[in-house]
Amino acid sequence: MAKRLTGPFLQHIIQQFNDGLIDRVEAAALLQISPAHLYRLHTRWLKNRVLFRARLSGGGHWPAWPPEASQFLTKFVPLQKPPNFQLVADELASRFGFQRHRQSVAAFVRSHFPHLIGQPAPRVKARRRWERARLGELWQHDSSIHQWWPAAAKQTLLLTVDDHSRKLLGAVFVPTDTTWNHFEHFRRLFLQHALPLVVYTDGLSLFGHDSMADDRDPCSEFQRAFSALGVTHLVAPSPQAKGKIERRFGTLQQRLVALLAYERVGDYPAAQIVLNRQVAHQNATVCRTTGLSPDAAWTKALAEQRTVIRPCPPTALLDLHLALHLRRRVNADLQIDFLGRSWPIAPTKRSAVTLIYHPFRQFWAVPQPPLPPQNIWPEILGFYSL
Repeated sequence: MAKRLTGPFLQHIIQQFNDGLIDRVEAAALLQISPAHLYRLHTRWLKNRVLFRARLSGGGHWPAWPPEASQFLTKFVPLQKPPNFQLVADELASRFGFQRHRQSVAAFVRSHFPHLIGQPAPRVKARRRWERARLGELWQHDSSIHQWWPAAAKQTLLLTVDDHSRKLLGAVFVPTDTTWNHFEHFRRLFLQHALPLVVYTDGLSLFGHDSMADDRDPCSEFQRAFSALGVTHLVAPSPQAKGKIERRFGTLQQRLVALLAYERVGDYPAAQIVLNRQVAHQNATVCRTTGLSPDAAWTKALAEQRTVIRPCPPTALLDLHLALHLRRRVNADLQIDFLGRSWPIAPTKRSAVTLIYHPFRQFWAVPQPPLPPQNIWPEILGFYSL
């Protein structure tokens, strides 16, 4: 959890749970932990709210199950329909002196011998619509690769929505669905709207090998950059969980394809003008659910001070974290090879350095990447504009 969630987000959720604004089921789901672990965290938080931090797990220390216990399970479990895991745990203890809680036995059987137990047919769970109580508690973000206007290759629309107000915070057409294009999109949003508490995306499969041209791992890149800026990156378990932005894409596809065709758009600057006009229209349209337009809901929340948006850090830190971090070996002549040529850097004893890279613009050479919790610029060995 300490690596997965930022401190401000964890404090915020436990504070809301403590104040009764959310129940234990919702709080545990947001933190992706069990209700029991939530209560343990809440107890620690009550003892020292100021110094409360998530601690790193020590990992699993249980030894492997003995072979005779596993063999017993393969013969005994199929005789029970449905399986009685308390009986199985009692028999393991009496026959082999192997003590395990019934829930541990159940988890072991489901993980290692799923064919021994009859699994009920999966049912579609009912989902309720919800929204955050404050601005910036959660931004939903996604991209849509679509034939927005006739061209040799499809175009990509990047879109971000504030969950509380439903305001379209930013939308941009880009040629490719790369990590760097997403970073540039978020830089504009952070400078315009400051930092949210959480950014919510899908499982990042759409940033995968078929569509991503810069060969980066988007999940780890997003986690690194956002954690350094104090923003938690959460992954939605299903498309339905981020329904607000999915519906926005459906609306924009129905409108923009026709509008772009009517305007005879054939390039990105002209398409962006039409897109900006539609974003302004959607933000001014009254929502039937709330009775307010997204712009009005945003203004109302600001007036009532219902916001957790934090000031944007200096642009130098945005340069540092919203960038691609690459490792390069230092040659014997104190040069590094990058982009098909050699670049001299300041003397260093390190055999490898980190490049803070803004594609097509600039890069810095530093001894090592920024280290938490400070996450500030290390010594700069070289800077080049491209």
